[in-house]
Amino acid sequence: MNISLHHLRILQEIARQKSITKASVSLNMSQPAVSIQLKNLQHQFEIPLTEIIGKQIHITSFGEELVETANRIFSELEMIQNRVLEMKGLLAGKIKISTVSTGKYLMPYIMSDFLKIHPHLEMNLEVSNRLTVISHLQENTADLALVSLIPEEMDLDKVVLAENKWYLACAPENTETYRTEIDKGNWENIPFVLREKGSGTRVMMEKFFVEKKFTVNSKMDLSTNEAVKQAVMAGLGASLLSSFSMTHEIIDKRITILEYPGLPLTANWTLVWLKQKNHNPAVKAFLSWIEKNKESVFKAHFSHII
Repeated sequence: MNISLHHLRILQEIARQKSITKASVSLNMSQPAVSIQLKNLQHQFEIPLTEIIGKQIHITSFGEELVETANRIFSELEMIQNRVLEMKGLLAGKIKISTVSTGKYLMPYIMSDFLKIHPHLEMNLEVSNRLTVISHLQENTADLALVSLIPEEMDLDKVVLAENKWYLACAPENTETYRTEIDKGNWENIPFVLREKGSGTRVMMEKFFVEKKFTVNSKMDLSTNEAVKQAVMAGLGASLLSSFSMTHEIIDKRITILEYPGLPLTANWTLVWLKQKNHNPAVKAFLSWIEKNKESVFKAHFSHII
C-alpha cells in the first residue's frame, strides 16, 4: 500500500467541500490534478471511497473511515510540530475566531499585532452575520467570537475590548432633507436601509425605534454592514452604522452624521467563548495578551474613531 499524506489531504478536503472543483480551489490545484490524485488513492483499495449521486460526489462509509483516520493523523502531526516549537521556546497552535460583519474593521489589526509576537501561530478569522457567529459558538467550531450584543441564552465567558457606537448616517446630498424631517418628527418620510433580521445592528435599531415610538419606512434589507454603508453613500436612505465602519467615509465627506437625542447607540465589542471550553495554549495566550494590551492596541489603531 502506497498512501501519501498528500493523498489523505486531498480526500479530506473533498469530504469537507463535497466537491472536487471546490477542493481544487481550496488546495490551489487544478481540478484534473485533484481527480488524478483521488484516483491514485482509490487504486489502493478495492472498496470505493467515493460515489457520484445526482452529479455530486459523496464519500462512502469506508471513505469516511479513511477521512477520520486522516483527521487523526494530521492532528497528531500538528501536535508534534507544536511541541517542537514549544521546546524551542516558541508558541504554536491554531486560533479560530468568528466575528460579526462589522468586526472585520478591527479584528485583523488585533490579530496582526499578536502574530508579530508569535509568528508561528495560525489564526483563522471567519466573518459572518450574528446568527451564524452564535451557531459557531454553539457547535464549538470557533474558539472565540467577536460580538457587540452578547447572546444571553448562552453560558459564556468574555473579555470586553472597547466601546462600539452606532450613528445615524446618510449621504451628504440627503442631509438637509432628512434633518428637516427629523426636526418635524416625520421619521416615516425617511427611507431606511436596514440590516437583515437577527443581526446585532438590526436588533439595536429596532429597540431604538420602539423606545422612541418611531414608525420608519424600510427601503431595503441588506445582509452585510458594508452593503448597507454603500447603499447609504449611494443616497438610497439612512441607517445606523458603527463608527468603526465609516471613519474614512466621514473624513472624505461621503457620509454625514445626523444628530438626535439618544444617539449614538452604544454597546461593547466583546470577545466571548463557551464557559466549558478547554482552550489550547495558543488561545489562552491570546486572551491573556489582549486583556493586558487592549487599551494600547486600540489607541494605536483606532484613536481616530469618533
